[in-house]
Amino acid sequence: MNLLVAIAIFAAAVFVLVALLKVAFSLIVIGIGMSLAVAGYFLAEKLIGQGR
Repeated sequence: MNLLVAIAIFAAAVFVLVALLKVAFSLIVIGIGMSLAVAGYFLAEKLIGQGR
């Protein structure tokens, strides 16, 4: 019985760890996307400003 409880706790811990890694990876991807969007905005603003 103790072995079954230990396996269940291990499976739950692995599930939580995988979920946390997914959240962290998605936040990193969102951060990279936002930084690229801001850089693109400033580049476009610079190019439009030169046109005037």
